[in-house]
Amino acid sequence: MRVAIVSLLLAAACTGAVGGDGSGGGASSAGGGASSGGGSAIGGGTGGGVSSGGGSATGGGGAATGGGTATGGGSGGGSATGGGSATGGSGGGNDGGTVDAGDPFSPDRNLFFGSSRCADAGFLLCDDFESGALDTSTWTVVGGTVAVETGDHARGTHALHVTKTGNGSAYIKESKTFPAPNNTYYGRAFYKFIALPTAVTGFTYAHWTILAGSGNVVDGEIRVSGQMNSQGKSLFGVGTDNRVQDAGTGDWTQSDKDPNNMPRAVPLDEWECLEWLHDGANNETRFYWDDVEHPSLHTTASMNGGNGNPFILPQFTQVWLGWAEYQATTEPFELWLDEVAIDGARIGCVR
Repeated sequence: MRVAIVSLLLAAACTGAVGGDGSGGGASSAGGGASSGGGSAIGGGTGGGVSSGGGSATGGGGAATGGGTATGGGSGGGSATGGGSATGGSGGGNDGGTVDAGDPFSPDRNLFFGSSRCADAGFLLCDDFESGALDTSTWTVVGGTVAVETGDHARGTHALHVTKTGNGSAYIKESKTFPAPNNTYYGRAFYKFIALPTAVTGFTYAHWTILAGSGNVVDGEIRVSGQMNSQGKSLFGVGTDNRVQDAGTGDWTQSDKDPNNMPRAVPLDEWECLEWLHDGANNETRFYWDDVEHPSLHTTASMNGGNGNPFILPQFTQVWLGWAEYQATTEPFELWLDEVAIDGARIGCVR
């Protein structure tokens, strides 16, 4: 595995996570979020494309093929070098040349995939898993089965395969990039979901989390998560689980409503580029899907799905990425994770 950790001249940033499994309950919602239950905590654009359904975006600068120059209708089409084509989509990209896109925040999915880009990225942390083994000097494994494999990948030839049967957790966590300057960091990771919760008799709601930051002063995790409703549709969400401190906002998840109150369900068997901001200096979070921000998942101290208390973020000390599900079940869950990056400035899906 190749992990590029460099000292940036930019303001660096990061996140946190807490270990352990949670079970029996979901996230309660208030305000803007879809909700149910009350579960326990688990340890821890523009240019080119047109976004569709709050999810993947296509169009714009076209796919670069055969080592040539990418052309198309939008800004953000770059050139591919190294003799290969830079392509992507539901199955991830091939292992062609490096994409040099003019717009690092282009939503054109053709620019997202291909060769690993960690070596030249210059981010505070960038892990492409290309060494073939998990870097235990950076990551700690919690729960489930987590392994670097070649069965799928968004970039390069390797990715992290995460499986968990039943409720509980399976993830990797790191504290190496913390504390973050101004207690603020951006993250970016590619996810591909193979098995999410499904609605069956007696199991019509599920709350799950795929990454979370945590730290000191304020209890609970700051989560990027999701909820399955009674129709079996899973939507991305954000929230927290501070039910301990009197000043906390409780256990809540605010569900995706973009675009235009017609959110796209979290897809299976398709690589997604997910980004998040945890801004502890301003008590603000943001969520981006395929380089498109979802305003319904923007939270501030006063705008959130909590109980009315100000939503104050912790002093971040760690972050985890992987899987956690809180309702009692025996069904298997599975996902792939690739090219994880942490930095003090927004990263985007092209770099």
